[in-house]
Amino acid sequence: EGPVELWDLNTGKQIRSLPAHSSYVNFVAITPDGQTLVSSSLDGPIQLWSLQTGKLLRTLANSSATSVAISPDSQIIASNSADQKIKLWNLHTGELLNTFTGDSPENSKNYNSVTFSPDGKTLVSGSSYGAIKVWHLAELSI
Repeated sequence: EGPVELWDLNTGKQIRSLPAHSSYVNFVAITPDGQTLVSSSLDGPIQLWSLQTGKLLRTLANSSATSVAISPDSQIIASNSADQKIKLWNLHTGELLNTFTGDSPENSKNYNSVTFSPDGKTLVSGSSYGAIKVWHLAELSI
């Protein structure tokens, strides 16, 4: 439960503590440009934080996100959640860009990971049923 703590890797000293969530923080990611920390928790929303100031930038209305991924260009957040859907968000505005599920029962249940390809053109999801799905973002109308 509680905060996300930021540490200086060179000195081992804590930089700041973000009062992020009221439940266990289950995933954090930093944008490739190093400006924003994204955190998710089983208590509901995804939160975006300024790494420079420690201030909350925005909250995305996503319930029970189990993981998040950030596109290589720091423009899109992908999240998967207990509602068995993957959602794509505009990182800078918080706008929900798309929501989708798998095309078969094993691809639409219990997503537990998402990641972008290095070129940002595809998203890969994994489920607890052992299914891996490659999503071509150009086909998802974002």
